[in-house]
Amino acid sequence: MEKNNYIVAIDLGSSHVAVAVGSRTADGRISVEDVVVKESKGVSRGEVKNVELAAQSLKEAVTEIEERLGIGITEAVTGISGSHIKCAKHPYYVYVGGRDGEICEEDVVKLNESMRNVQAPDGYKLMHIVPQHYLVDNEEEVADPVGMFGKTLGSTFNLIIGDHTILSRLDKAFQKVNIRQEKLFINPLVAAEAVTFPDEKDLGVAVVDLGAGTTDLVIYQDGIMRYVGVIPIGAETINRDIRAYGIMDRHVEELKVKYGCAVPSLVDSEKLVKVPGRTPHDYKEISFQNLASIIEARLTDIADYVVEEIKVAGYEGKLSAGMILTGGCAQLKEIKTLFQERTGMEVRIAMPDVVVDDVSKEKVADPRMAAVVGLLYEGLKSGIETKTTIRVSNANKSRSENKGRAYMSAEEVREVFNPIQRTKTEPAEDVDPKTDPFADDNPEEVKQSGRKVRKSKKKGWLQNLIDKGKKTLEDTFDMGSDILDDDNKIV
Repeated sequence: MEKNNYIVAIDLGSSHVAVAVGSRTADGRISVEDVVVKESKGVSRGEVKNVELAAQSLKEAVTEIEERLGIGITEAVTGISGSHIKCAKHPYYVYVGGRDGEICEEDVVKLNESMRNVQAPDGYKLMHIVPQHYLVDNEEEVADPVGMFGKTLGSTFNLIIGDHTILSRLDKAFQKVNIRQEKLFINPLVAAEAVTFPDEKDLGVAVVDLGAGTTDLVIYQDGIMRYVGVIPIGAETINRDIRAYGIMDRHVEELKVKYGCAVPSLVDSEKLVKVPGRTPHDYKEISFQNLASIIEARLTDIADYVVEEIKVAGYEGKLSAGMILTGGCAQLKEIKTLFQERTGMEVRIAMPDVVVDDVSKEKVADPRMAAVVGLLYEGLKSGIETKTTIRVSNANKSRSENKGRAYMSAEEVREVFNPIQRTKTEPAEDVDPKTDPFADDNPEEVKQSGRKVRKSKKKGWLQNLIDKGKKTLEDTFDMGSDILDDDNKIV
Protein backbone atom coordinates (compact mmCIF):
# COMPACT_ATOMS: atom_id res chain seq x y z
CA MET A 1 0.00 0.00 0.00
CA GLU A 2 1.57 3.30 -1.10
CA LYS A 3 1.67 6.55 0.80
CA ASN A 4 2.67 9.49 -1.41
CA ASN A 5 2.14 12.60 0.68
CA TYR A 6 5.61 12.30 2.25
CA ILE A 7 8.91 13.32 0.72
CA VAL A 8 12.08 11.57 1.86
CA ALA A 9 15.54 13.18 1.76
CA ILE A 10 18.86 11.46 2.43
CA ASP A 11 22.22 13.18 2.92
CA LEU A 12 25.09 10.68 2.88
CA GLY A 13 27.99 12.75 4.21
CA SER A 14 31.56 12.10 5.29
CA SER A 15 30.83 11.93 9.03
CA HIS A 16 27.09 11.25 9.22
CA VAL A 17 24.09 10.13 7.21
CA ALA A 18 20.89 12.08 7.77
CA VAL A 19 17.43 10.88 6.72
CA ALA A 20 14.47 13.26 6.92
CA VAL A 21 10.79 12.76 6.12
CA GLY A 22 8.51 15.73 5.57
CA SER A 23 5.48 17.13 3.81
CA ARG A 24 4.35 20.47 2.42
CA THR A 25 2.38 22.91 4.55
CA ALA A 26 -0.38 25.17 3.23
CA ASP A 27 2.00 28.15 3.07
CA GLY A 28 4.66 26.25 1.11
CA ARG A 29 7.01 25.52 3.99
CA ILE A 30 8.12 22.09 5.23
CA SER A 31 6.58 20.11 8.04
CA VAL A 32 9.33 17.77 9.21
CA GLU A 33 7.84 14.48 10.42
CA ASP A 34 11.09 12.99 11.69
CA VAL A 35 14.88 13.11 11.26
CA VAL A 36 17.47 10.42 11.97
CA VAL A 37 21.23 11.04 12.06
CA LYS A 38 23.69 8.15 12.18
CA GLU A 39 27.44 7.79 11.84
CA SER A 40 28.58 7.44 8.25
CA LYS A 41 31.21 4.98 7.05
CA GLY A 42 32.79 4.44 3.67
CA VAL A 43 32.58 8.13 2.67
CA SER A 44 35.53 10.52 2.59
CA ARG A 45 35.52 14.17 1.50
CA GLY A 46 32.01 13.77 0.16
CA GLU A 47 32.87 10.77 -2.04
CA VAL A 48 31.83 7.14 -1.58
CA LYS A 49 35.06 5.20 -1.18
CA ASN A 50 33.56 1.90 0.02
CA VAL A 51 30.14 1.04 -1.36
CA GLU A 52 29.46 -1.76 1.14
CA LEU A 53 30.20 0.39 4.21
CA ALA A 54 28.23 3.32 2.80
CA ALA A 55 25.24 1.05 2.12
CA GLN A 56 25.43 -0.31 5.67
CA SER A 57 25.32 3.24 7.06
CA LEU A 58 22.33 4.03 4.87
CA LYS A 59 20.53 0.87 5.96
CA GLU A 60 20.90 1.66 9.67
CA ALA A 61 19.53 5.20 9.34
CA VAL A 62 16.72 4.29 6.93
CA THR A 63 15.59 1.29 9.00
CA GLU A 64 15.32 3.39 12.16
CA ILE A 65 13.17 6.08 10.60
CA GLU A 66 11.00 3.45 8.85
CA GLU A 67 10.28 1.79 12.19
CA ARG A 68 9.57 5.08 13.92
CA LEU A 69 7.11 6.27 11.28
CA GLY A 70 5.69 2.92 10.22
CA ILE A 71 6.61 3.36 6.56
CA GLY A 72 8.79 1.67 3.97
CA ILE A 73 11.14 3.91 1.97
CA THR A 74 11.69 3.03 -1.69
CA GLU A 75 12.57 6.46 -3.18
CA ALA A 76 14.35 9.58 -1.95
CA VAL A 77 15.84 12.87 -3.06
CA THR A 78 19.56 12.79 -2.38
CA GLY A 79 22.53 15.12 -2.29
CA ILE A 80 26.23 15.02 -3.06
CA SER A 81 29.26 17.17 -2.35
CA GLY A 82 33.01 16.81 -2.88
CA SER A 83 35.84 18.57 -4.63
CA HIS A 84 34.78 16.99 -7.93
CA ILE A 85 31.87 19.49 -8.08
CA LYS A 86 32.80 22.26 -10.53
CA CYS A 87 31.17 25.55 -11.49
CA ALA A 88 31.72 27.08 -14.94
CA LYS A 89 30.17 30.03 -16.79
CA HIS A 90 28.77 29.65 -20.30
CA PRO A 91 27.18 32.44 -22.44
CA TYR A 92 24.41 31.76 -24.94
CA TYR A 93 21.72 33.62 -26.89
CA VAL A 94 18.63 33.03 -29.07
CA TYR A 95 16.77 35.18 -31.59
CA VAL A 96 13.53 36.75 -30.41
CA GLY A 97 10.52 35.04 -32.00
CA GLY A 98 7.99 37.89 -32.24
CA ARG A 99 7.74 40.00 -35.40
CA ASP A 100 7.78 43.27 -33.50
CA GLY A 101 10.72 42.18 -31.34
CA GLU A 102 8.78 41.93 -28.07
CA ILE A 103 10.32 39.34 -25.76
CA CYS A 104 7.80 36.78 -24.52
CA GLU A 105 7.95 34.04 -21.91
CA GLU A 106 8.42 31.53 -24.74
CA ASP A 107 11.71 33.23 -25.68
CA VAL A 108 13.01 32.87 -22.13
CA VAL A 109 11.98 29.21 -22.02
CA LYS A 110 13.64 28.58 -25.40
CA LEU A 111 16.89 30.14 -24.15
CA ASN A 112 16.93 28.07 -20.97
CA GLU A 113 15.93 24.86 -22.71
CA SER A 114 18.69 25.27 -25.28
CA MET A 115 21.27 24.96 -22.51
CA ARG A 116 20.21 21.37 -21.92
CA ASN A 117 22.01 20.46 -25.13
CA VAL A 118 25.36 21.61 -23.73
CA GLN A 119 27.73 18.69 -23.38
CA ALA A 120 29.69 18.29 -20.16
CA PRO A 121 33.40 17.43 -20.41
CA ASP A 122 34.29 13.74 -20.74
CA GLY A 123 33.78 11.92 -17.46
CA TYR A 124 31.47 14.59 -16.03
CA LYS A 125 27.72 15.01 -15.81
CA LEU A 126 25.78 18.27 -16.08
CA MET A 127 23.75 18.60 -12.87
CA HIS A 128 22.46 22.17 -12.56
CA ILE A 129 21.99 25.13 -14.90
CA VAL A 130 21.52 28.53 -13.24
CA PRO A 131 20.96 31.68 -15.39
CA GLN A 132 22.89 34.68 -14.03
CA HIS A 133 21.24 37.57 -15.87
CA TYR A 134 19.64 38.30 -19.21
CA LEU A 135 21.02 40.50 -21.98
CA VAL A 136 18.83 42.18 -24.59
CA ASP A 137 20.74 42.74 -27.85
CA ASN A 138 23.93 42.02 -25.89
CA GLU A 139 23.73 45.43 -24.22
CA GLU A 140 21.14 45.91 -21.51
CA GLU A 141 21.37 43.58 -18.46
CA VAL A 142 18.03 42.81 -16.81
CA ALA A 143 16.62 40.34 -14.30
CA ASP A 144 13.31 39.83 -16.17
CA PRO A 145 13.36 40.51 -19.93
CA VAL A 146 9.70 39.66 -20.63
CA GLY A 147 7.96 42.67 -22.23
CA MET A 148 11.15 44.31 -23.49
CA PHE A 149 12.08 44.68 -27.18
CA GLY A 150 15.11 43.43 -29.05
CA LYS A 151 16.44 41.10 -31.69
CA THR A 152 18.37 38.73 -29.45
CA LEU A 153 18.01 37.46 -25.89
CA GLY A 154 21.10 36.11 -24.18
CA SER A 155 22.35 35.07 -20.79
CA THR A 156 25.37 33.81 -18.94
CA PHE A 157 24.70 30.49 -17.24
CA ASN A 158 26.39 28.83 -14.28
CA LEU A 159 26.86 25.19 -15.17
CA ILE A 160 27.37 22.84 -12.21
CA ILE A 161 29.00 19.52 -13.12
CA GLY A 162 30.04 16.42 -11.17
CA ASP A 163 32.35 13.47 -11.76
CA HIS A 164 30.37 10.64 -13.38
CA THR A 165 32.32 7.87 -11.63
CA ILE A 166 31.74 9.35 -8.18
CA LEU A 167 28.03 9.82 -8.93
CA SER A 168 27.83 6.17 -10.02
CA ARG A 169 29.34 4.97 -6.74
CA LEU A 170 26.73 6.90 -4.79
CA ASP A 171 23.98 5.33 -6.89
CA LYS A 172 25.39 1.84 -6.22
CA ALA A 173 25.22 2.44 -2.47
CA PHE A 174 21.53 3.34 -2.74
CA GLN A 175 20.81 0.39 -5.01
CA LYS A 176 22.17 -1.96 -2.35
CA VAL A 177 19.47 -0.77 0.07
CA ASN A 178 16.77 -0.82 -2.67
CA ILE A 179 16.22 2.93 -2.71
CA ARG A 180 15.90 4.78 -5.98
CA GLN A 181 17.34 8.29 -6.22
CA GLU A 182 14.35 10.27 -7.45
CA LYS A 183 16.59 13.31 -8.00
CA LEU A 184 20.17 14.15 -7.09
CA PHE A 185 20.98 17.69 -5.91
CA ILE A 186 24.21 19.51 -5.11
CA ASN A 187 24.51 19.76 -1.32
CA PRO A 188 26.11 23.24 -1.24
CA LEU A 189 23.13 24.68 -3.14
CA VAL A 190 20.36 23.04 -1.12
CA ALA A 191 22.04 23.76 2.23
CA ALA A 192 22.40 27.42 1.31
CA GLU A 193 18.71 27.63 0.39
CA ALA A 194 17.74 26.22 3.80
CA VAL A 195 19.63 28.83 5.85
CA THR A 196 19.54 32.04 3.81
CA PHE A 197 16.90 34.77 3.87
CA PRO A 198 15.85 36.57 0.65
CA ASP A 199 17.21 39.95 1.81
CA GLU A 200 20.64 38.40 2.40
CA LYS A 201 20.64 36.99 -1.12
CA ASP A 202 19.78 40.40 -2.54
CA LEU A 203 22.51 42.23 -0.60
CA GLY A 204 25.14 39.61 -1.31
CA VAL A 205 26.20 36.83 1.06
CA ALA A 206 28.66 33.94 1.26
CA VAL A 207 27.22 30.71 2.70
CA VAL A 208 29.92 28.44 4.13
CA ASP A 209 28.94 24.84 4.95
CA LEU A 210 31.63 23.46 7.26
CA GLY A 211 31.41 19.71 6.74
CA ALA A 212 33.65 16.90 7.92
CA GLY A 213 35.37 16.22 4.61
CA THR A 214 34.87 19.45 2.66
CA THR A 215 33.98 23.10 3.09
CA ASP A 216 31.31 24.24 0.62
CA LEU A 217 30.92 27.84 -0.50
CA VAL A 218 27.91 29.41 -2.21
CA ILE A 219 27.76 33.10 -3.13
CA TYR A 220 24.52 35.01 -3.73
CA GLN A 221 24.08 38.53 -5.07
CA ASP A 222 21.00 40.32 -6.41
CA GLY A 223 18.95 37.30 -5.40
CA ILE A 224 20.86 34.97 -7.75
CA MET A 225 23.28 32.15 -7.03
CA ARG A 226 26.53 33.48 -8.49
CA TYR A 227 29.18 30.96 -7.51
CA VAL A 228 29.68 27.47 -6.06
CA GLY A 229 33.00 26.22 -4.78
CA VAL A 230 34.14 23.17 -2.80
CA ILE A 231 37.29 23.40 -0.68
CA PRO A 232 38.80 19.91 -0.04
CA ILE A 233 39.43 20.49 3.65
CA GLY A 234 36.97 20.13 6.52
CA ALA A 235 36.55 19.38 10.21
CA GLU A 236 38.12 15.93 9.83
CA THR A 237 41.53 17.65 9.63
CA ILE A 238 40.92 19.03 13.14
CA ASN A 239 40.05 15.54 14.37
CA ARG A 240 43.19 14.13 12.78
CA ASP A 241 45.37 16.68 14.59
CA ILE A 242 43.67 15.89 17.92
CA ARG A 243 44.26 12.16 17.38
CA ALA A 244 47.94 12.91 16.78
CA TYR A 245 48.04 14.27 20.31
CA GLY A 246 47.45 10.70 21.56
CA ILE A 247 43.65 10.83 21.88
CA MET A 248 41.71 7.67 21.01
CA ASP A 249 39.59 8.09 17.89
CA ARG A 250 36.28 7.31 19.59
CA HIS A 251 36.73 10.23 22.01
CA VAL A 252 37.90 12.87 19.54
CA GLU A 253 34.58 14.26 18.31
CA GLU A 254 33.04 14.57 21.77
CA LEU A 255 36.21 16.18 23.12
CA LYS A 256 36.25 18.71 20.28
CA VAL A 257 32.59 19.70 20.54
CA LYS A 258 32.24 19.62 24.34
CA TYR A 259 35.53 21.19 25.42
CA GLY A 260 36.99 22.74 22.27
CA CYS A 261 37.12 26.44 21.41
CA ALA A 262 38.21 28.26 18.26
CA VAL A 263 39.94 31.12 20.11
CA PRO A 264 42.65 30.01 22.61
CA SER A 265 42.79 33.43 24.31
CA LEU A 266 39.22 32.93 25.55
CA VAL A 267 39.84 29.68 27.51
CA ASP A 268 41.34 29.06 30.94
CA SER A 269 44.94 28.06 30.33
CA GLU A 270 45.06 26.16 33.65
CA LYS A 271 42.16 23.83 32.94
CA LEU A 272 42.76 20.20 31.93
CA VAL A 273 40.44 17.52 30.63
CA LYS A 274 41.07 13.81 31.20
CA VAL A 275 40.29 11.47 28.33
CA PRO A 276 40.05 7.64 28.70
CA GLY A 277 43.12 5.85 27.39
CA ARG A 278 43.86 2.42 26.00
CA THR A 279 43.16 0.55 29.26
CA PRO A 280 40.51 1.04 32.00
CA HIS A 281 43.17 2.49 34.34
CA ASP A 282 44.84 4.68 31.73
CA TYR A 283 43.90 8.21 30.72
CA LYS A 284 45.28 11.09 28.70
CA GLU A 285 45.33 14.72 29.81
CA ILE A 286 45.06 17.65 27.45
CA SER A 287 44.75 21.30 28.41
CA PHE A 288 41.92 23.47 27.19
CA GLN A 289 44.63 25.80 25.82
CA ASN A 290 46.29 23.12 23.68
CA LEU A 291 42.97 21.79 22.43
CA ALA A 292 41.90 25.30 21.41
CA SER A 293 45.23 25.91 19.66
CA ILE A 294 44.78 22.76 17.53
CA ILE A 295 41.28 23.85 16.55
CA GLU A 296 42.31 27.44 15.85
CA ALA A 297 45.14 26.40 13.52
CA ARG A 298 42.93 24.37 11.21
CA LEU A 299 39.97 26.74 11.28
CA THR A 300 42.31 29.59 10.37
CA ASP A 301 43.42 27.59 7.32
CA ILE A 302 39.79 26.99 6.32
CA ALA A 303 38.85 30.66 6.79
CA ASP A 304 41.79 31.76 4.66
CA TYR A 305 40.83 29.32 1.91
CA VAL A 306 37.28 30.70 1.96
CA VAL A 307 38.54 34.28 1.61
CA GLU A 308 40.75 33.26 -1.31
CA GLU A 309 37.84 31.48 -3.00
CA ILE A 310 35.68 34.60 -2.67
CA LYS A 311 38.46 36.62 -4.33
CA VAL A 312 38.75 34.12 -7.19
CA ALA A 313 34.98 34.33 -7.72
CA GLY A 314 35.27 38.12 -8.02
CA TYR A 315 33.14 39.05 -5.00
CA GLU A 316 35.69 40.41 -2.56
CA GLY A 317 34.23 43.46 -0.81
CA LYS A 318 30.86 43.02 -2.57
CA LEU A 319 28.95 40.94 -0.03
CA SER A 320 27.05 43.42 2.14
CA ALA A 321 25.22 40.70 4.13
CA GLY A 322 28.51 39.12 5.13
CA MET A 323 28.93 35.40 5.76
CA ILE A 324 26.72 32.56 7.02
CA LEU A 325 28.28 29.52 8.69
CA THR A 326 26.44 26.21 8.83
CA GLY A 327 27.30 22.50 8.89
CA GLY A 328 28.51 20.33 11.76
CA CYS A 329 31.71 22.26 12.45
CA ALA A 330 29.71 25.48 12.93
CA GLN A 331 28.80 24.21 16.41
CA LEU A 332 32.31 24.86 17.76
CA LYS A 333 32.55 27.52 20.46
CA GLU A 334 33.71 30.96 19.28
CA ILE A 335 33.96 29.91 15.64
CA LYS A 336 31.98 33.04 14.76
CA THR A 337 34.63 35.19 16.46
CA LEU A 338 37.47 33.51 14.58
CA PHE A 339 35.83 33.87 11.16
CA GLN A 340 34.95 37.52 11.78
CA GLU A 341 38.57 38.27 12.66
CA ARG A 342 40.05 36.34 9.71
CA THR A 343 37.60 37.44 7.01
CA GLY A 344 36.72 40.96 8.16
CA MET A 345 33.08 40.17 7.41
CA GLU A 346 29.94 40.07 9.52
CA VAL A 347 29.22 36.43 10.41
CA ARG A 348 26.19 34.53 11.71
CA ILE A 349 25.70 30.85 12.60
CA ALA A 350 22.63 29.39 10.87
CA MET A 351 20.27 26.51 11.49
CA PRO A 352 18.08 25.27 8.61
CA ASP A 353 14.95 26.95 9.97
CA VAL A 354 14.25 29.35 7.11
CA VAL A 355 12.09 26.92 5.12
CA VAL A 356 10.38 24.86 7.87
CA ASP A 357 7.21 25.54 9.84
CA ASP A 358 7.32 26.69 13.47
CA VAL A 359 6.54 23.23 14.86
CA SER A 360 9.51 21.71 13.00
CA LYS A 361 12.16 24.25 14.03
CA GLU A 362 13.09 22.39 17.19
CA LYS A 363 13.58 19.14 15.24
CA VAL A 364 16.17 20.72 12.94
CA ALA A 365 17.91 23.03 15.43
CA ASP A 366 21.33 21.72 14.41
CA PRO A 367 23.66 23.10 11.70
CA ARG A 368 24.33 19.52 10.57
CA MET A 369 20.75 19.37 9.27
CA ALA A 370 21.21 22.12 6.67
CA ALA A 371 21.76 19.81 3.71
CA VAL A 372 19.02 17.26 4.45
CA VAL A 373 16.42 19.98 5.17
CA GLY A 374 17.51 21.76 2.00
CA LEU A 375 16.95 18.53 0.08
CA LEU A 376 13.41 18.31 1.44
CA TYR A 377 12.73 21.90 0.42
CA GLU A 378 14.17 21.62 -3.09
CA GLY A 379 12.35 18.34 -3.62
CA LEU A 380 9.00 19.86 -2.64
CA LYS A 381 9.71 22.99 -4.69
CA SER A 382 10.40 20.79 -7.72
CA GLY A 383 7.09 18.99 -7.26
CA ILE A 384 8.72 15.67 -6.37
CA GLU A 385 6.76 13.07 -4.42
CA THR A 386 8.85 10.11 -3.29
CA LYS A 387 6.95 6.86 -2.89
CA THR A 388 6.71 5.28 0.54
CA THR A 389 4.73 2.27 1.65
CA ILE A 390 2.70 1.74 4.80
CA ARG A 391 4.27 -1.02 6.83
CA VAL A 392 1.70 -3.47 8.27
CA SER A 393 1.89 -3.36 12.05
CA ASN A 394 2.77 -6.56 13.89
CA ALA A 395 -0.17 -7.59 16.04
CA ASN A 396 2.09 -9.36 18.54
CA LYS A 397 3.96 -6.25 19.73
CA SER A 398 5.01 -6.36 23.35
CA ARG A 399 3.19 -4.26 25.91
CA SER A 400 6.22 -1.98 26.23
CA GLU A 401 6.12 -1.10 22.54
CA ASN A 402 2.51 0.02 22.92
CA LYS A 403 3.04 1.79 26.24
CA GLY A 404 0.62 4.63 26.75
CA ARG A 405 -1.67 3.58 23.90
CA ALA A 406 -5.30 3.06 24.82
CA TYR A 407 -6.36 2.11 21.31
CA MET A 408 -5.32 0.14 18.26
CA SER A 409 -5.22 1.35 14.72
CA ALA A 410 -7.72 0.07 12.18
CA GLU A 411 -4.95 -1.84 10.42
CA GLU A 412 -3.98 -3.63 13.65
CA VAL A 413 -7.57 -4.58 14.41
CA ARG A 414 -8.08 -6.00 10.93
CA GLU A 415 -4.76 -7.85 11.06
CA VAL A 416 -5.69 -9.72 14.24
CA PHE A 417 -9.47 -9.89 14.21
CA ASN A 418 -10.47 -10.56 10.64
CA PRO A 419 -9.97 -14.29 9.84
CA ILE A 420 -9.71 -13.52 6.14
CA GLN A 421 -6.52 -11.47 6.63
CA ARG A 422 -4.72 -13.97 8.86
CA THR A 423 -2.00 -15.98 7.19
CA LYS A 424 -3.14 -19.23 8.84
CA THR A 425 -6.75 -20.01 9.74
CA GLU A 426 -7.77 -23.15 11.55
CA PRO A 427 -11.25 -24.17 12.78
CA ALA A 428 -11.89 -23.74 16.48
CA GLU A 429 -11.16 -26.85 18.52
CA ASP A 430 -13.82 -29.59 18.60
CA VAL A 431 -15.77 -27.95 15.76
CA ASP A 432 -16.33 -29.84 12.53
CA PRO A 433 -15.78 -27.42 9.62
CA LYS A 434 -18.18 -29.47 7.50
CA THR A 435 -21.03 -28.86 9.94
CA ASP A 436 -23.75 -26.44 8.91
CA PRO A 437 -22.89 -23.19 10.80
CA PHE A 438 -26.55 -22.81 11.82
CA ALA A 439 -27.41 -26.45 12.55
CA ASP A 440 -26.20 -26.65 16.18
CA ASP A 441 -29.28 -25.74 18.27
CA ASN A 442 -28.09 -27.35 21.53
CA PRO A 443 -25.65 -25.31 23.64
CA GLU A 444 -22.63 -27.26 24.80
CA GLU A 445 -19.31 -26.57 26.47
CA VAL A 446 -16.04 -27.02 24.57
CA LYS A 447 -12.46 -26.48 25.69
CA GLN A 448 -10.70 -23.56 24.00
CA SER A 449 -7.40 -21.89 24.94
CA GLY A 450 -7.32 -23.63 28.33
CA ARG A 451 -10.75 -22.49 29.56
CA LYS A 452 -14.42 -23.45 29.05
CA VAL A 453 -16.45 -21.42 26.59
CA ARG A 454 -20.22 -21.74 26.32
CA LYS A 455 -21.37 -21.96 22.74
CA SER A 456 -24.55 -20.08 22.19
CA LYS A 457 -27.43 -21.20 20.06
CA LYS A 458 -27.13 -20.88 16.29
CA LYS A 459 -23.31 -20.66 16.43
CA GLY A 460 -21.19 -22.77 14.15
CA TRP A 461 -17.54 -23.05 13.13
CA LEU A 462 -17.33 -19.53 11.61
CA GLN A 463 -18.60 -17.80 14.74
CA ASN A 464 -16.31 -19.86 16.96
CA LEU A 465 -13.38 -18.93 14.74
CA ILE A 466 -14.20 -15.24 15.23
CA ASP A 467 -14.54 -15.78 18.99
CA LYS A 468 -11.10 -17.35 19.02
CA GLY A 469 -9.77 -14.30 17.19
CA LYS A 470 -11.27 -12.06 19.87
CA LYS A 471 -9.58 -14.07 22.59
CA THR A 472 -6.23 -13.76 20.80
CA LEU A 473 -6.76 -10.02 20.54
CA GLU A 474 -7.50 -9.71 24.26
CA ASP A 475 -4.57 -11.87 25.32
CA THR A 476 -2.14 -10.07 23.05
CA PHE A 477 -2.92 -6.52 24.13
CA ASP A 478 -4.37 -7.22 27.62
CA MET A 479 -7.33 -5.02 26.73
CA GLY A 480 -8.99 -5.49 30.12
CA SER A 481 -6.09 -4.27 32.27
CA ASP A 482 -5.29 -0.72 33.33
CA ILE A 483 -3.47 1.63 30.95
CA LEU A 484 -0.33 3.17 32.41
CA ASP A 485 1.18 6.50 31.45
CA ASP A 486 4.92 7.20 31.19
CA ASP A 487 5.14 7.63 34.99
CA ASN A 488 3.44 4.26 35.61
CA LYS A 489 0.34 5.97 36.90
CA ILE A 490 -3.09 4.60 36.12
CA VAL A 491 -5.01 6.87 33.76
